[in-house]
Amino acid sequence: MNAVQVWNPDDWELFSLNLLQTRHGALNVHKIPAAHQGDFGIDYYCTKEAVAYQCYAVEEPIDISTRADRQKTKITRDLAKIVANESQVGALFNEVKIKHWILLAPLHDSKEVNLHCSKKTKDMREKKCGALDETFEVAIHDLALFPAAVIANGLTSISRVKLSVPEPTIEEVQAWTAGSSNLLANAHHKLSKRSSPENVGEAVSDATSAFLQGNALLDALRNGSPDLHEKVTIAIKSRARRLQFAGPQGGQDASGILHAELDSLISAVQSAAPNLSIENAEQIAYGAISEWIMRCPLDFPNA
Repeated sequence: MNAVQVWNPDDWELFSLNLLQTRHGALNVHKIPAAHQGDFGIDYYCTKEAVAYQCYAVEEPIDISTRADRQKTKITRDLAKIVANESQVGALFNEVKIKHWILLAPLHDSKEVNLHCSKKTKDMREKKCGALDETFEVAIHDLALFPAAVIANGLTSISRVKLSVPEPTIEEVQAWTAGSSNLLANAHHKLSKRSSPENVGEAVSDATSAFLQGNALLDALRNGSPDLHEKVTIAIKSRARRLQFAGPQGGQDASGILHAELDSLISAVQSAAPNLSIENAEQIAYGAISEWIMRCPLDFPNA
């Protein structure tokens, strides 16, 4: 299962600046504010490298085809702004001809966008725009083209990290359950103490889904933001040690224990990683507690 980073436009633009300053040098990257009469289809530029960037993050989660269509539309629309503002763009670059215009996106996963970039490269060259070099090229770059350490450093500084992880498919659940009969038996035994016999199967299924989603989120944090991942896992391990040492909170009722442990763990994750979204903190807590139920240390008194 893959989690996808959900960006708001302001965070993506700020995050992109960090990426570009690393690529070109802090003194070589300039910003064009869009608030006053538009941005000419350019958010950042570097005259030293004759390159212009436009930052664009689609609203996730969406499918590959929709993402590609929106990226192609953005490319077409913003390149037209360069042609419409040819003289001002030329002055902006001190008459240095632009050799590259790059759409900077969090994720690029469709060859259709590459084909569109090639088409727009040909179209723009044919327009003979005075601001563009005769070798002008349109491209799209995403996070895969930047060092992991740069990405991780940038994620720790943005206002909110939010990941979207889908519900596990039937095939994914079946693949996991095939080798996890002991864990499922533990979950069935424990959750039967808070669910009726006819509902315990659904409770185990919900716990399995929560466990898989929580793990997918932790994997995404490990790969994209190791610092956040470390803080979150330390918080989870700390709560687990306390549970093993002192036992569960919430009295003798299974529902009360679950509510108390969930509230405590969500609060611990949020304290450890305050820029992680509340939704993600809750999903990680549900996943961790589902794992505690499957593996121990969490159990409930007999009804």
